[in-house]
Amino acid sequence: MSQIVADALLLVVTVIWGTTFVVVKGTISDIKPFTFLAVRFFIGGLFLLLVLGVKNIVRDNKKTLFRPVRTQDKGVSGDHSEGEDSVQVRELLKGSVVTGVTLFFSYATQTFGLLTVPAGKAAFITGLSVVIVPLASAILLKRVPERNAILGVVLAACGLGLMSLTLPIDIQHGDTLVFLCAIGFATHILLIEKYSKSIDPLIFATIQLFVVSLGSFIAAFLLERPLTIPNNTWGAISYTGIMATSLTILIQSGVQKYTSATHAALILSAEPVFGAFFAWITIGEVLSTREMFGAILILAGMLISEIDSLGSSGKKDV
Repeated sequence: MSQIVADALLLVVTVIWGTTFVVVKGTISDIKPFTFLAVRFFIGGLFLLLVLGVKNIVRDNKKTLFRPVRTQDKGVSGDHSEGEDSVQVRELLKGSVVTGVTLFFSYATQTFGLLTVPAGKAAFITGLSVVIVPLASAILLKRVPERNAILGVVLAACGLGLMSLTLPIDIQHGDTLVFLCAIGFATHILLIEKYSKSIDPLIFATIQLFVVSLGSFIAAFLLERPLTIPNNTWGAISYTGIMATSLTILIQSGVQKYTSATHAALILSAEPVFGAFFAWITIGEVLSTREMFGAILILAGMLISEIDSLGSSGKKDV
């Protein structure tokens, strides 16, 4: 798979996430946030588990549930092969659980932060993950982004500010929690880049969703009792659980190994742009001139970052 195709699929993820703004906005007032997340991610996990079961039925029973990362020589003994498979299973579980815990941490800190932080400001702070990812890649992984990617990050960050912030800017306690959320989402992107290269994306995504669901159920039980799910919320829960959770996490887990974490963060930063678009066509919400200019900057940053990809053959699956 080429990098441009991977980036295009990540754009599909961003568009789907953009559709959830209106859906969640009309639902979250009827159901408590951690209860919503718990059921949403549980349904998403069940859906991927069903897909995994169908996949196992139609394929050869002798195949393992993960992609081998070594070439098995004819002279390798059975015991040695089983030992390597055991190592791969442990790597799969470790990567999936760590990535899932990070994703739950991101949603939890965002949920608590939104109790005191305005939604627009929280969206901007969360969007700072587009800046954190390339900085972390450069400092921790010694991977300096391309010049166009850096320019794209700057434009996207400015665009997020124009779309989300209002003056005067007042720093609150909840801002710290939302900033931790941004760090969490940035870490999630980096972890997917790290682990998706060697493990099956379907199992990787499925375990992540069940980890987030478990964490959310525990938080809901401790903070939101009694646990109630109004009948009018099941449509939104099902849509976000299947389309905006299982499908999107599966795509992200499967294609991000063909692109860079910086590219992924830039593309995902366009979520509020598509959210505003779908809010306009469904409920008639209109962006101000400032917000429109911010949306243009985000899209410009995303397009500029793709120039190198369009000019080359991209990364290939070998």
